[in-house]
Amino acid sequence: MEETLKQILSELKNMRNDINDLKLGQQNLEAGQRSLEVGQQNLEAGLDRVEIGLKGLQENLVDCLGLYTEKIVEHVDNKTEVLIKRVFKVESEIEKLSRQ
Repeated sequence: MEETLKQILSELKNMRNDINDLKLGQQNLEAGQRSLEVGQQNLEAGLDRVEIGLKGLQENLVDCLGLYTEKIVEHVDNKTEVLIKRVFKVESEIEKLSRQ
């Protein structure tokens, strides 16, 4: 009988050790899960910042392209005006020569 009680006690000690190991494993899993949740929150915050930055870049690009296009149009208009003046001058000279 004493031997049986010792075996039962030994098994109970082994079970207690196993339970403690399981508790420790569960605590480690919970800590890992919390760490993952914090990491996910950081990633989401980073993604929000990237989206805001991209939106700003898109708006800036549109604004810059608009200004650049306006400058191109202005340059073409100026060159066209100069060419029109030259053509008018040449036409005037041709008329003067043809009258002579």
